[in-house]
Amino acid sequence: MYKKTRIKPYSTVNGLRWLGVFLGMALIPLLIAYLGPLPPPRSFLEELGVALGFIGLSLFGLQFLFSGRIHGVAPAFGVENIVQFHKEIGIIAIVFSLFHPICLLSADWEYIRFFDPRVNLPRAIALIAAACGIPLLLITSLWRLSFGLSYEVWRLMHGILGFLIVFIGVVHSVQVGHYLNDLGRVVPFIAFFAGLTYLLAHTRIVRPYKNKRNPYTIREVVPQRDDCYSLVLEPDGHQGMAFEPGQFTWITIKSTPFSLQQHPFSFSSSPLQPYITITAKQLGDFTEKWDSLRSGQTAFLEGPFGSFTLKDRPCFFVAGGIGVTPAISILRTLKDMGDKRACILLYGNETWKKVPFREELDQLKTEIGLTTVHILEKPHSDWDGEEGLINEDVIHRFLPEDRSKFDYYVCGPEPMMDVAEMTLREAGVPWNQLYAERFDLV
Repeated sequence: MYKKTRIKPYSTVNGLRWLGVFLGMALIPLLIAYLGPLPPPRSFLEELGVALGFIGLSLFGLQFLFSGRIHGVAPAFGVENIVQFHKEIGIIAIVFSLFHPICLLSADWEYIRFFDPRVNLPRAIALIAAACGIPLLLITSLWRLSFGLSYEVWRLMHGILGFLIVFIGVVHSVQVGHYLNDLGRVVPFIAFFAGLTYLLAHTRIVRPYKNKRNPYTIREVVPQRDDCYSLVLEPDGHQGMAFEPGQFTWITIKSTPFSLQQHPFSFSSSPLQPYITITAKQLGDFTEKWDSLRSGQTAFLEGPFGSFTLKDRPCFFVAGGIGVTPAISILRTLKDMGDKRACILLYGNETWKKVPFREELDQLKTEIGLTTVHILEKPHSDWDGEEGLINEDVIHRFLPEDRSKFDYYVCGPEPMMDVAEMTLREAGVPWNQLYAERFDLV
């Protein structure tokens, strides 16, 4: 029998608590450097540059918290918010790190010797590599698709660059030794970054090793409308993964979990069913090959993750295309539970023929308390429903009267999600009752 796990809801207090913890951790290297006797003070620009360097390096190391996929953090704030925070903190880390040498060189041009291979060749090579790697990390993250980088190549590059920047920064800080001039400061400084780096190793090595003992077998590949396919996965020699409807998992379809080929997809099945189902559209360099997958192939799942889950209130969904999959998981679960709470689904698609799960949604309307509103971008001639794109007008017309009694879920193309989230917030929907799932992680 399916039992709901207790996922902490969003709250201002919870958010401020985690933000305080994060900021406190970001200051740890700076505090370590300033413990004990201090050397004679230098100019303001020099001390500012050093402080920015310590904090920038700390923020780079703390990025490994997000690659660690910590279960206690993501359920509280949602993957979308975690990823957005990761991106913004990454930009701040890059700005701080770049201003570290700029401030020092502005104060005293003699600091250029750190980049002079004639003075110290290994140090110069390392610092020049870091100085080039920092903007490269930013550029390839923000414009990955423009550079034609596959997700797997980008993921490898992202991890290597991030690790090298932190490693070079730690070694550089210790070698300079202006503040880190005794073991009482060097040891905790290195230990702090070693602990953060372990999170990266845990994601790339430890978790795949544990996952190796829990393989899945592709039982069936089911074609859906609009070039979508559902993978029906059966646990091989274990009980399978317990998950909440609406959550997602990272999947690797290979004979080993030690692979760069790991992508996030929502569950489309109910946790009350014996098999796990994942549905995706043939869009990227990974899913375009799903039509060639066959029964018997091995897959590995890591998770579950996400707070886009069934709560105790009625549900209001805004979905576009295959972004409906987490909603399908929730609706299938309600059916299996015999739960007929009110559910409203605003569902946008290009044409009627391309609506995934169309027949099942019609059937669900007779089995649970579901109202489905189809919005077609290119309707056929005798279509008498909603036309165009999901916009403010459509959302406002179908919002429930007592908005505080519903939970709101948004998933689909990014422009649609931007409109839906802003409209719902402006309509007075409490932010801690609004859940969004974006899988454009880069």
